[in-house]
Amino acid sequence: MSFFKTIDQEAADKRLRYLVIGGLAINHYGYSRETSDLDFFISQSERAEWMQLLAKFGYTHFNDGGNFIQYEAPGKNAWPVDLMLVQEKTFAPILAASLDADFFGVKSRVPSLEHLIALKLHALKNTRMHRFLKDFLDVENLIRINRLDIKSKNIRELFDKYGTPDLYEKISRSFTES
Repeated sequence: MSFFKTIDQEAADKRLRYLVIGGLAINHYGYSRETSDLDFFISQSERAEWMQLLAKFGYTHFNDGGNFIQYEAPGKNAWPVDLMLVQEKTFAPILAASLDADFFGVKSRVPSLEHLIALKLHALKNTRMHRFLKDFLDVENLIRINRLDIKSKNIRELFDKYGTPDLYEKISRSFTES
């Protein structure tokens, strides 16, 4: 995937920061699932520069919800790109706690496991029905595969802060039913 390498190099040249999230980050933490796009987590302060960068490669945005922008790929061999934008005060600590990852031979960064679960819980709390199952399974399997204790104070606090009590109960039941 040379496009990923190109985007990474261009971002580095322009000093644009990002983390890989979505399916690639989920796969990095051991839960293998298909993904059909690239998901980048960026600071709202770099929005214009990221939009210019993607436009340079022929990407056109088709959905701009303010904090989430979806881009259509310029050709059949390119992947669609989604940008998740957050305020700098949110982005900076997540970036600081991020971990090295390798995608397609490119050294990149992913959120810590805890931050990735928090992002997924936030998505579940605010999701539309068509995405619910995918995000739900991501959270459940990240916890299961990484052998996190669903009953731990830390996991419960993640659900309380970023998810809902109902989500916690649903995922907890999946662990007792297994």
